[in-house]
Amino acid sequence: MCSQDRQKKDDYDISIIRPQVRNENIRIRANGMSPSGLNKIKKGLHTLHTLELMAITIYRFQITKKPSEYNRQIIAAMLNEMTHYQDFQVKLYEYGFKPNIFRWAYWFVGFIFGFCSRLMGERAILKTGIWVETKAVAHYKELLSSIDWDDDTRKIIEKDQSDEYGHISRWENLLKSDKA
Repeated sequence: MCSQDRQKKDDYDISIIRPQVRNENIRIRANGMSPSGLNKIKKGLHTLHTLELMAITIYRFQITKKPSEYNRQIIAAMLNEMTHYQDFQVKLYEYGFKPNIFRWAYWFVGFIFGFCSRLMGERAILKTGIWVETKAVAHYKELLSSIDWDDDTRKIIEKDQSDEYGHISRWENLLKSDKA
């Protein structure tokens, strides 16, 4: 990870799972923007929104009945991903867009990854989490650098990317420990 990425990651408190949103934080954002700029934002938000749905679904199908620290961490990660999903759904509506009607396909892919890794055991679940979150971090990085986001949206995307780094770190630590 380059030093600039590490700096962005460290700028946010990833122990906060669901940041506070106030009524005045919700705004109509598309006014005065170029159609090409809006098209890039739409594609970026659709990408983030659908990938977060996939992440929620992966975690949901990885949770077992076992009362353990491992399951507690998976539940916390799922809640965090649910927050990201809501972040991007709100942004879609603020910009005048709607969620992608084909997002159900990402739910299905998440189900496959989550359920299959659960069948293979905790180590497979953690390795799947590391792989998926690493891909998410790369998507965030690419979308942050290629789209001219407004400051509020950029901060949300950076915070959510920081959370993904935190998930990678947690899964790596659990994988290294004897808990998995």
